[in-house]
Amino acid sequence: MKVKLFFTVIFILIGVHSFAQILITGKLLTEDQKPIANVTVSYKKIGSVALLGFSKSDGAGIFKLTVKVTDVDSVQLDFNHLSYAKRSVNVVNAAASYAYILKAEVRKIQEVKVADVPVYNRKDTINYDVASFTGKQDRVIADIIKKLPGIEMRGGQILYQGKPIQQYRVNGLDMMGGRYGLINQNLPADAVLKVQILENHQPIKMLDKLVFSNRATLNLQLKKFTTTGTGKIGLGATPALWDANITPMSFAKTFQTLNSFQTNNVGDDVSQQLKPFYSGTGYFAARSRFSDGPSYLSIREVATPGFDQKKWLDNQIFLVSSNMIQKLKNGLEVKGNFSYFHDNRKRQGTTMTQYFTSDEVIRNQEVVDNSYGVDELNIGVLVEKNESNVYLRNSTNYRKHWNNSVGNILFNEDTPMHQDKNFSDEAFLNAFSLARFIGKQLVNDTSTIEWHNTPQRLSVNPGQFESLINAGKPYDRMGQIVRFKSFNFENGLSLSRKIKRWTFSPSVNLNYNNSKLNSHIEVQDQDDIRVLDTGYFNDMNNEQLQLRLALQIGKEVRKFRYSFNLPFSQYYYNVKQQGIQRMKNEFRSSWNPSASVTYVLNGKNSVGTNLSGGRNFGGLDNFYNGYIISQYRSIQKYDVRLLKNEDLSTGIHYEYKNTLKANFANLGYHYTKSWRDYMFSTVLDSLGRSTTSINNQDAQSLHQGIRGGLSKFFIGIKTIAKLNGSLNWRVSDYLLNEQLVKQHVNSQSFTFELINSSSSMISGDYRVSMGRTHNQLAGGLSNELLYNNHFFNLVFAPHDRHLITMSNSLYGNNVKAQKSQYFMDATYRFRLTHWRTDLELTGTNLLNNKNYLQQFSSDYELVQSYFELRPRQFLISMRFKI
Repeated sequence: MKVKLFFTVIFILIGVHSFAQILITGKLLTEDQKPIANVTVSYKKIGSVALLGFSKSDGAGIFKLTVKVTDVDSVQLDFNHLSYAKRSVNVVNAAASYAYILKAEVRKIQEVKVADVPVYNRKDTINYDVASFTGKQDRVIADIIKKLPGIEMRGGQILYQGKPIQQYRVNGLDMMGGRYGLINQNLPADAVLKVQILENHQPIKMLDKLVFSNRATLNLQLKKFTTTGTGKIGLGATPALWDANITPMSFAKTFQTLNSFQTNNVGDDVSQQLKPFYSGTGYFAARSRFSDGPSYLSIREVATPGFDQKKWLDNQIFLVSSNMIQKLKNGLEVKGNFSYFHDNRKRQGTTMTQYFTSDEVIRNQEVVDNSYGVDELNIGVLVEKNESNVYLRNSTNYRKHWNNSVGNILFNEDTPMHQDKNFSDEAFLNAFSLARFIGKQLVNDTSTIEWHNTPQRLSVNPGQFESLINAGKPYDRMGQIVRFKSFNFENGLSLSRKIKRWTFSPSVNLNYNNSKLNSHIEVQDQDDIRVLDTGYFNDMNNEQLQLRLALQIGKEVRKFRYSFNLPFSQYYYNVKQQGIQRMKNEFRSSWNPSASVTYVLNGKNSVGTNLSGGRNFGGLDNFYNGYIISQYRSIQKYDVRLLKNEDLSTGIHYEYKNTLKANFANLGYHYTKSWRDYMFSTVLDSLGRSTTSINNQDAQSLHQGIRGGLSKFFIGIKTIAKLNGSLNWRVSDYLLNEQLVKQHVNSQSFTFELINSSSSMISGDYRVSMGRTHNQLAGGLSNELLYNNHFFNLVFAPHDRHLITMSNSLYGNNVKAQKSQYFMDATYRFRLTHWRTDLELTGTNLLNNKNYLQQFSSDYELVQSYFELRPRQFLISMRFKI
């Protein structure tokens, strides 16, 4: 039934554009009977101003125009050419052929100064003039990008029309490979002439006319090739504070480099600037981003507030990063990157949890005092050649991440507990891709090797789960040791060929995966340490071989763009657990087809739809039937079997843009239904401690949502308005204490923002963010969470060298014990013009708010979390441009 539905929708989508179309042809001639080429021929309803379609005459003066309106008897044809007089004629709305003579006439075009237009479009490139959006308080390019209409920034990630960008370039070069936060937060805004959005950009030159792309690339066009950057040195008190940043960068025609040293304890997590938001270059590039080694263990956390981390993060971070790109004369690009950071963090707070079962409500209180030591090292080298006749890419990366965490808990006001966790993940990745034309056939070969070593250990004092692992007797310490290793080897071969308007790309992949999991539990009572036997240790070795066959089909015809993907996979499994062959030479197959259609109505409007579905198998990382203690109050084991998931997903998305008026809009709907042949089953004891396993019972989930956004730049009053909102509905099944529960979650969110810089003396911005989540819990209980947050920033510039910024924020929710909390920050800036340096005095949390209470819920929990905030503090700093 699902397959029939899938193909029915595909056939409908294919047939839509060909229904009720009329072809009008003709020939355009001069008065001397010579053909006229490149005449724009358009049509519209008689008496209407709305253009419905157009084409151009060829070298022989012949034009072909497809008319798609059927509700009128006649249409108006318009002929336009700069060297000939404009002519309009009315013709019958039926297939026919005509001949027309155009009179010679040279028409003058009024001069337009592009530099005076804040937003304008050239072909598929939208240009934002940086100077038009820059205020006196703006220093780095991120300050500008987050204002631009049509563009959003979410946690450092840049989105255009609601979709993440696929590349971030400076003068056409992508030095950072997805880690663009370092440039975004440190490149001086006055070094940039334009921010450009390259719509429908195909980053692989060989595919430029072969495979359509609906993704966007962001490019920064600098005013000149330059060496620039930012620096900051700051000291403060309450407690002793420091904030230092030296980030020089150089942008030449074929060489770019960026080096950064940053350290602070003011609540700024600068390691987020190293976060990769994309990898690879698209269509047939091998995977070049690390997968994460599985983390089986954790210490009990206290939930962090959902607002600006500088108000609550207690940190001491040191970061160093070095990056470069060199483009050689033969088109080869060589990139190198190195980064390392060390961060010490502390988190303190109180968590009150209610567990809702069908029989009772369990209540717990935990006073949490945690500290963390986080380190990460990354080294990478990339060689890439991206030309119209060859594509070569080889990426080699090494990463090591390690984390030592210590947690102290006072449980229900009378039981102290100590937790100690050690985790590390060491990984190596090499990804290779080569594409060449053999005749008219594009051939691409990819190969990826990835290796992980992920040991981890958790110690809890006193020991927990006495009835399960120590015959009901109290004991001193519980220890969980886990060792995980994995190896992946992926190989692929694909072909691409364009036949008329169709592009066919068959491919074959052979992927091998091997992973090993060893774990055991230690019980210590005084000086006696013993390792638990059967049922409490794991010795798992699994192998998976995947043969994947796929056919991608694309077509561009008139205003339609079609894309189909038909992948089929055959899996082969072998699994050993505790020395016993649990799975031997078992085969599974899956088919995951997808289709999408985009219709470009005109230069301002486009609409697209997608449909996908299929079957997947997973659960190999959880292939263990011996208990693993994942947290001091959580223990789990799973049956050794494959987990099957089936899903059907569809959506529709609309986009509008009018660059002349700086108007942008997007609206989308998505629907996903999933079926599983298993359920996670959780059993809670009287203290709220959970034991999780897998139950062989079918389950379903349904998720649908609507998301949209509007943005506009009012040029006359220099005001930017942005509106974003979303609606989501989700229904899912789970088992709690052997009772089937169906969870219903409804959520709505809304954000409105105004940014005004009409006055050279006073400017500001206001943003309101509101939301609601309604969660139906077990036993017929329900919970509603509301938030209502307001942010107002006022910038006062009484003189060119003086600047005062007042930042106000109000956080409200419906938790009775928490009143709306108001924060005020202030900054005074004095400009040393000759030295291009700012002297700043900053005061944060001036009202000295000490803690924050928030509430959230999950499948069966309702949690209230008190979190200790950073105290009132002052910082004197010198910020300068390199």
